[in-house]
Amino acid sequence: MFPADVNLGIGTWEWGDRLIWDYGRNYRKEDLFASFKRCLNDGIRFFSTSPAFAEGISEQILGEFNAQTPVDLLIATKYVPRVWHVRRTDFMDSLKQSLLRLKLNKIDIYEICPPAGRMTVTRLAESSAEALDLGLIEQVGLSGFDLQQADTFNEALSRFGYSIACLETPYNLLERSIETNGLLAFCRAQNIRVIAQQPLAMGMLTGKYNTEEPASGSRRQMMMRYYSPRMDILLRTMNHIGLENNGKNPAQVALNWIMNKGIVPLPGIKTLSQTIENTETTRWSMTKEQAALLDTLTGRTDVRLTEEADRLQ
Repeated sequence: MFPADVNLGIGTWEWGDRLIWDYGRNYRKEDLFASFKRCLNDGIRFFSTSPAFAEGISEQILGEFNAQTPVDLLIATKYVPRVWHVRRTDFMDSLKQSLLRLKLNKIDIYEICPPAGRMTVTRLAESSAEALDLGLIEQVGLSGFDLQQADTFNEALSRFGYSIACLETPYNLLERSIETNGLLAFCRAQNIRVIAQQPLAMGMLTGKYNTEEPASGSRRQMMMRYYSPRMDILLRTMNHIGLENNGKNPAQVALNWIMNKGIVPLPGIKTLSQTIENTETTRWSMTKEQAALLDTLTGRTDVRLTEEADRLQ
């Protein structure tokens, strides 16, 4: 089971990534280490990475940092199926490579990404159960699964006596599809903790960018898929809510809105100042009225979601 006391995690997509996040130019490893230490100081111990981030460099950096601290971290990494992965031994090889990069004997949460090629959902569940039996992983999570895939995986894994701990999926004020496609209701009914990827919509919800001054490079296209014609009024409202809560900025409001729903946001960090802003999110909570206002501005309330969860239980 995913720890109930964890309400904020740190994503490490930016760690080592030069193509999208400009690692090595705008920030360096020493900036990441200072941010990492600040996270620990503020009680943040959940870090999520992937062998797909900078071709494994993110895992290596996290493993290096973890080896320098006595604090017990909660580390999640991913299995990313490739079209040439057809056997359970391919799964095990990828897992062991992640263990080496992370300098671990066991991974706390191994999150499975959607199948590719002949590696079916059922085979992924069987491979996960084998890794659990061997003690190479502590728990299994999912990343990017849709409702049907998650249901199939959950049923297959349960045959071995195991359950899914968490599910990572894009979720933020501008991306709320899991509320209407049944995935969030399924996770709540199955006691699966939801982890919000891209909680700041690639930076769109920070208030630092707009259509006149978007981010540069490939990140611009990724960010603009979140664009909404109501962005101006949304950001004004977020600023107003922030002012009502001792001057919090839009990014802190966006993260707190997610936490308000019992979902764990997974913001990335590159600098110490950014890290301090993110970790402060755990020390306050917006009112129900403020959360409801943001719900209304971005699409819906949780009434239907609650009805769906009750029906599935």
